[in-house]
Amino acid sequence: MCYSLRVLFLLTVPANNTRGPRYMEKALAAIHQARLRHAVTLSYASSETQVGLFIQCHSVDRDTVLEPIIASYPHATISPMEEPTSDEVGTWACTLRLLPELFPILRHAQFEDLLNHTFADPVSGLLRAILPDAGLMGRIEISIQPASRRRCHHARQSVKLLDRGFFRRHHRLAAYFAAHITRPRRWFVAWIFGLFARCTPQPSHTSLDTSTSRLHEREEDLQAAADKLGGHLFESSIQLVVSCPDSSRSEARERLRRMAGAFGAFTKSRLATFSVSRTQRGLTTAGHVPSFLLSHEELATLWHPPTEAALPERMQSSDFQELEAPSTLCSKGEDVVILGRTLFRDDRRPVGLANEDRRRHLYLVGKTGMGKTTLLQNMLVSDMQSGRGLCLIDPHGDLADSITALVPSHRTNDVILFDAGNRDQIVGFNPLACHDATRIDQVTSGAVSAMKKLYDSWGPRLEDTLGNAVYAIVERGGNLMSVMQLLGEKPYREQVVPMIRDQVVRSFWLYEFASWSDNYRTEAVAAIQNKLRPFVVNSTIRAIVTHPNPAIDFRRIMDDGKVLIVNLSKGRLGEDNSTLLGALLVTSIQQAAMTRADIPETDRRDFSLYVDEFQNFTTGSFASVLSEARKFRLSLIVAHQYLLQLDDETSDAVFGNVGSIVAFQVGSDDAQRLAEQIGKYPGQIAPENLSGLPKYTAYVRLLIDGMPSKPFSMQTLSPADPPSLERADIIRRVSQRRFARHVTAEPIAV
Repeated sequence: MCYSLRVLFLLTVPANNTRGPRYMEKALAAIHQARLRHAVTLSYASSETQVGLFIQCHSVDRDTVLEPIIASYPHATISPMEEPTSDEVGTWACTLRLLPELFPILRHAQFEDLLNHTFADPVSGLLRAILPDAGLMGRIEISIQPASRRRCHHARQSVKLLDRGFFRRHHRLAAYFAAHITRPRRWFVAWIFGLFARCTPQPSHTSLDTSTSRLHEREEDLQAAADKLGGHLFESSIQLVVSCPDSSRSEARERLRRMAGAFGAFTKSRLATFSVSRTQRGLTTAGHVPSFLLSHEELATLWHPPTEAALPERMQSSDFQELEAPSTLCSKGEDVVILGRTLFRDDRRPVGLANEDRRRHLYLVGKTGMGKTTLLQNMLVSDMQSGRGLCLIDPHGDLADSITALVPSHRTNDVILFDAGNRDQIVGFNPLACHDATRIDQVTSGAVSAMKKLYDSWGPRLEDTLGNAVYAIVERGGNLMSVMQLLGEKPYREQVVPMIRDQVVRSFWLYEFASWSDNYRTEAVAAIQNKLRPFVVNSTIRAIVTHPNPAIDFRRIMDDGKVLIVNLSKGRLGEDNSTLLGALLVTSIQQAAMTRADIPETDRRDFSLYVDEFQNFTTGSFASVLSEARKFRLSLIVAHQYLLQLDDETSDAVFGNVGSIVAFQVGSDDAQRLAEQIGKYPGQIAPENLSGLPKYTAYVRLLIDGMPSKPFSMQTLSPADPPSLERADIIRRVSQRRFARHVTAEPIAV
C-alpha cells in the first residue's frame, strides 16, 4: 500500500472518555522503543467550529505510531485527513523552549486528587486557548523524535554533577549550569563550572539513588530530574500557530500570548518553565525550532485525549465506537448481496449476505434519514441485476419510484408495477383468491387478520360472522364486493348459501344467521359493513379487488423469478386503505409461498420480499411467516423506524426468528433493547453508541454460515447509478401494457 510522505490523522474519543494521560504514557513508551525513523507531530488544532487532536507522521512510521495509541485507547477513532491549505489567511507563530531541560514539568500524577478520586485534566486550558473565534484558528504543534544516546547520556551526567558538593554550596552557579550546559550557546562557561564540580568528592549516598513515588510527592529537585531522565526521552519542540486574516495581526499576537500562558499550568518555577520566542510571520522551519528533552511521562501530560473531567468545549469526539468485523465475511459469489463495507480503522472489506443465510431473514431498524432506504435500494438493484425474484412493498412510494427507474434493461419484461394509486391503469389483485381448496382456511384467516389490524373495536361476534362470510366467498371464488353482497343482499345470500360446500359454514348461514332477529342481524352486519365499506367505496381500490382477471399470481411470480414493485403511497390511497391492502398482499404472498410444498425444496426458486415500514402490514400470522417462510425459499427483508411501532407479539417474533440485524441510529429507549439483542454478551455494545451512529452507519449482527456473527460496525454504500426517468417511463409503459387495464367507469353505489 502506498502513502504520501507525510500523512495526517484525526484522533477522536467518546465524550465520556475516562482513559487519561497514563494510557498515552504507555503508548509513547512503545513508540520510543520502536525507534522512529522520522519526527512525529502531535497537535491540538481548531477548525472553523471545533477543536481536535491530530497526528502527523511519515508514511513509513504510520503503524509504529498509530498502533500503540489504538492499543491504549481501543474506543478511539483514527481517521485520515487532508492537510488544510488556505491562501486567504495569514499565519503568525512563536516557539516554546523548556528551561532548564534537565528538570521536568509537572506530570499528570500531580494533577490527581486521590482523596476525592478526581483528575484535573490540565489540557483543558490548552484546548480553551485555541478555540476558534472571529476568524482566528489556533494550533499547538509538538514535534517529537527519540533522543540520541549521546544527548541522553550528556543530560544524565549533568544531573549527577549537580549533586556534587560544589553545586550544593553554590546554588546560583548550579542554576546557571543546569540552564546552559545543554544549550548550543553559553555551554562553555557551564562546562568550566562542571570541571570544578568534578574536583569535589561524589557523595556516598544521594537522593538520586532513591526512586520517587508514583505521585511525585515530596521529591527533591534533583530527584525529579533523575526521574525524568530515567524515562524514555524525546527530542521535542513546540510551536504555537495562529491563522487569521492579515487585518487581525494584533488579535493573533494576543491569541499567541494566551496560548503560551496556558502552558504555565504545567510548570513549577523551581523546576522547569517554558520561555516564549518572538512572534513572527509564517511558520518556523523544522530545523530552526529549538528542541529540548521531554520524557514520555511529560509528553503524555502535554498531549493526550481529554477525559470527561476536562469538559472540553467544541471538542471533536466520536459519537460511537467502531467495532471490529469477523475475520471471515461473505463478499463474493453469485448468491451474495453486498450490504456495505466494514468500518473499523483501516478495515473496509465488503460485507455480503449469502443466500442461505438470507433465508433466515434480515431486519433493519433506524430513525428516518439514517440510511435504511439507501441500503434497501442497493439490495434491490443487486437482486434485479442478478436475476433474482423479488417483491417490494412501499407505503411511501418514493422507494418504489426509485427502483422503477433503476430496473436493468434485461429485466424489463420481468417487472410487474402495481401502483395502487394510479386511477387510470389498474392492476388487479384479489386478496380472496385461492387456487387450492385445502388452503381456504388459511386464506380466510389471513384476510380476517388483515382487516382486524385496522380496528380497535373488534368482538367475537363480528369476527365469527366475518370469518364465515369470507370463507363462503373464498370457496366460491369471489372478491371483497361479494362479501358485502353476501352480508347485505338477501337474494344474493339465498343464491350463495345452498352452494357452500363446508358443512359448518353452511350451517352457520342456514340456521344461526337466519335465526337472528332483524334488529340483531342489522346490528351485526352493520358492524362489519362499516369496516369494509371505506375500503370498497374508494373507486381505485374497488377496481383493483374486483378486477375480472387479476394479473397478480403470486405463485407464478415466485416460481418465474419476476419483479413485483408495489406502490402503496399513503398520500394517494389514504393510510387505512394502504395498510389494509398491504396486509392483504403480505398475507397472499405468504399463502402463495406455502403452496410451494408441492415441489421439492431444492426446486423452489429463492424469492425475496422487501417490506418498508413493515409494522403497518403485520398480522397475527406474521410470526409463522418468519418461522416457516425459509422452508419455502421466501426471504424477508423488513424495515421500520422504532420498536414501539411493533406490538409485543411481532417484536418477539422478529428477535426470535430473524437471523441478521442491521441497526442504524435509534432513540435512547430503543438503544437499550437493541444493544442486548445485537451484542453476544452484556455490555458488548453501549446503548449510547447506538444513539450516536452517524448517517449511513450501522451496527450489524449477520448470519454467517448459519451462525450469528459478533456485532460490528458497517457503512452502507452510495447508490451506484442515479435513477433514470427514461427507464422509469419504459418500465411503466411495458408493465401497463401487459398487466393493467384502463378504467373509466363511474363509482358503484354500495
